[in-house]
Amino acid sequence: MAVAMKDCPSCGAEVPASAKRCKECFHDFDTPATTASWAGPIALLVSLAGMVAVALITLLWIVMQPQDQHTLVDQDSQSIVWTRTYVTGTTTDRVQFSDVSKIEYVMHSSGGYEIVAVTSGGDRKQIQISESPIQGEANKYAELMKKDLTIVDNTRGFGN
Repeated sequence: MAVAMKDCPSCGAEVPASAKRCKECFHDFDTPATTASWAGPIALLVSLAGMVAVALITLLWIVMQPQDQHTLVDQDSQSIVWTRTYVTGTTTDRVQFSDVSKIEYVMHSSGGYEIVAVTSGGDRKQIQISESPIQGEANKYAELMKKDLTIVDNTRGFGN
């Protein structure tokens, strides 16, 4: 009569079906077989990937923010020049007075004030920003460029 055999799940050795332990690797057949759980390592990898993504976005935001910014309204060259210094270098932008359609003096509901050059293409280029009123400066820029000055009052809320 042949003895019934079974394979050890740990080492693959053939052992009698009635055996309590494997003779090769001593695997305990009475202990329920457990499957390896990948939930912990996968959760760790997802967490690390999330942290890397947040770090990259933060770094990108930092690099894209200007460290220094200057605006020059130059009568000699008849242009407005913006110079911005970033971590990666310096950029300049220039608009000729002839490309400016109007100057806006904007009063914000937050209490800030802004002078904006509106180009003939509809672009809005900030010339100056301040926490205190600067309408006199706006008048000077409009006169220098021979442009109309528009006052934009954003201080009025809805229903006023």
